[in-house]
Amino acid sequence: MSTAASKKTAKRYYITFARKLTQVLSFIIIFGGALGYSATFLVLPIRVGLSNPYVIISDAWMLMEIMLGMAIVPLVAIASIALFTLILGRATCGWVCPFGLINDIVGALGKKKRLSPQTVISLWKFALFLAGLFIFIDISVYYNEVAGSSIKNYFGAFSGAPSTFLDPVTTMFSLMFWMSYHDKWPSDLNEWFNLPAELYWRLFLLAIIIVAILFIPRFYCKALCPLGAIMGLGSEFALLTLYVSKGRCDECKICERVCPMDVPILNFLDSGEIRHPQCILCLKCMEVCPTKAISLKLR
Repeated sequence: MSTAASKKTAKRYYITFARKLTQVLSFIIIFGGALGYSATFLVLPIRVGLSNPYVIISDAWMLMEIMLGMAIVPLVAIASIALFTLILGRATCGWVCPFGLINDIVGALGKKKRLSPQTVISLWKFALFLAGLFIFIDISVYYNEVAGSSIKNYFGAFSGAPSTFLDPVTTMFSLMFWMSYHDKWPSDLNEWFNLPAELYWRLFLLAIIIVAILFIPRFYCKALCPLGAIMGLGSEFALLTLYVSKGRCDECKICERVCPMDVPILNFLDSGEIRHPQCILCLKCMEVCPTKAISLKLR
């Protein structure tokens, strides 16, 4: 490869390098307890759970659920989600979230299947429905705790945070870590048949989602993440957004082919602003555009 071609390739993928580096560094910082760092008061709109003793940065969604379950108004968690969303949209999903990194790694091992624009929106609406359902449950738990008539017993092992029923994040980063750290995994085949029903469900769900990610990149982010769905709703008003220039675009669709969230970018040629609830601002589209028709701007 010529020197000129090498420089062109390096320039083309500098955004991917920067994003991967940021994701890895964020992962290390978030689990900074393993390096001896103490927990911080920083609350971010990311999915990492709160039960892992090495996690030093709080998961805003999980913190919100736990505080509501304790009859405490989660102002800090709500403020974190709102502030980051209104400024950066879903950028934390693409650049900081630890489970987003896991999605990217697993997705790279599989075969990408592109989804239709209708399917992409339907998956987001389903995730938004789940988010609304869990928020309704959380508020109901909060109300009854305040009223002195707790309903937590109805949710069993998921009473502390009801959304963990459909959450592979706490399974991977908290439950599996706890089982390994304390050497609680079954030592023989018979013990595997005597585990709590909750554990079977959690491991089964995690396995299903991992397999789904192999075929549909960032499947969890698209279809099941309640935090991402809420942020997608608010990203319509975010200050930071992508723009596509109709005059420069030759409609080659390279940008759409590389988008991990299957955003139909060319649908926004007339408006210019790429406003889509599934966009995580990974900037892959901007990176590969041969005519430099896509740019990142503040409103």
